[in-house]
Amino acid sequence: MKRCVVLGANGFIGNHLCRTLLAAGHQVVAFDIARDFSGLRDVAGERLETLSGDFLDRATVRQALRGSDWVFHLVSTTLPASSNQNMLFDVQSNVVASVALLEECRDHGVEKLVFASSGGTVYGVPETLPVTEEAATGPVVSYGVTKLMIEKYCYLFRHQFGLNSICLRLANPFGPGHHGSAQGAISVFLRRLLQGQPIVIWGDGSVVRDYLYIGDTADAFLRAACYRGSRHVFNIGSGQGYSLNQVIARLEAVTGRAPEVIFEAARGFDVPRIVLDSRWAHTELEWQPVIDLDEGIRLTWEALQGEQPT
Repeated sequence: MKRCVVLGANGFIGNHLCRTLLAAGHQVVAFDIARDFSGLRDVAGERLETLSGDFLDRATVRQALRGSDWVFHLVSTTLPASSNQNMLFDVQSNVVASVALLEECRDHGVEKLVFASSGGTVYGVPETLPVTEEAATGPVVSYGVTKLMIEKYCYLFRHQFGLNSICLRLANPFGPGHHGSAQGAISVFLRRLLQGQPIVIWGDGSVVRDYLYIGDTADAFLRAACYRGSRHVFNIGSGQGYSLNQVIARLEAVTGRAPEVIFEAARGFDVPRIVLDSRWAHTELEWQPVIDLDEGIRLTWEALQGEQPT
């Protein structure tokens, strides 16, 4: 049993990761700036500890890390859509705070740090698809630049101080429990379908993304923590690309509801196409997704319907 600290535990990925770690028999410290951990109430027990604190407060983070074996860094203060609006804040609140975290992990003798990077933004506009970890990186949004900078600092601490870290370049996770409205196309679209509201798409719907079910995403973090090999960066995706128009068609097929779609002006930071090659994760982490897009949509739709008041 490992003592696991999940930074950003109240987020979509963090909530599912806490559950995955608990199911695997580990002890979990769920750390988040939010004070309400009601999303984990049904798995509360002696192996789950909740700690409310600000990731930017180094003393509070230090408290969370005491006695920890594995640390999962899922915190981000910005989104791709917001990061270009205040790039200085993006760097100060994400890169600087993450370097402080790395120092604390080094000083506390943390066994493994797993960082949630972004497969959708660190590569920029790829020359070929699917994109491998060895492809050139050229982010076109501040969010991707800061994720890449944190990756580089993880490597630096690995090389200089022996801090064992893994960076997971994630595709677009989706699934039950995602309640945000600013990102996460599939969950946002399904919620609007359920509420009888139109779906808004930026651009003409031709933007292609790699979508990954949240259960498979959480499993990748657990496998990365257990990994004993030499690689330190992994793509985590399905290897399949779907345009937004294709996603809309899949949603209609699964739910039986035809959405009203509103097309608005394209956003300058959206790369046209991104699909991840995850062969390193398959061979090194022995990880591969088990829930395909249609099944994931069905599970998400059923969960959303279950949340509706009776």
